[in-house]
Amino acid sequence: MSLSERLATAVGSLLERRISRRSALTRAAVAGSAFAVAPSRYLFRPGTAWAVIRPRDCDSGLCRDGYTAFCCEIEGGSNACPSGTYVAGWWKCSHYRGSGLCHGEGVRYYLDCNRTPDYAFPGGCQCANGDCAQRRVDCNRFRYGQCNTHIRGTTEVVCRLVICQHPATVDGMNCNATAKTDDRTCSHEALCLEGLAGQLPGGGGA
Repeated sequence: MSLSERLATAVGSLLERRISRRSALTRAAVAGSAFAVAPSRYLFRPGTAWAVIRPRDCDSGLCRDGYTAFCCEIEGGSNACPSGTYVAGWWKCSHYRGSGLCHGEGVRYYLDCNRTPDYAFPGGCQCANGDCAQRRVDCNRFRYGQCNTHIRGTTEVVCRLVICQHPATVDGMNCNATAKTDDRTCSHEALCLEGLAGQLPGGGGA
């Protein structure tokens, strides 16, 4: 029996004494998968087995659709860029018809929180919260480039913000008014955006 198989069996036996057999088998499978993907990280670094699930490990789910997760999904509901990231660019959804954040304005502005150069985002490219049903984090190397132009280079987009005010009018974001539009993203939602009350000061979309 290989080391990874022995590990999965041991984890399953340990968990079975504390929880139902079905849950134990599920968790053992996750632990085995995580160990197979990144054995040294799983054994020697902080974090859970879920934290090393990558888009390539998923047979299906939003983690494979090519888009990046919303920041509120990985920041405990906070619609803010995580530590070690900065706003690198933005685009507009011009016909938002959902019931989440910005439903009153009918437009949304999506802002990319890119990894700060020389900073390693914990876990690297992965599915948000280790769940194949959630979009990816820190995977897509891309930059629209209208914000914080003093920071050079292109890094991975860690997550996306949603605001209802034109980014060029928001103090501190350091964005210009060069417009990009992608209405394909108007249908993108997350539970943490539903009923989100916290807004940036100022008026609605332009």
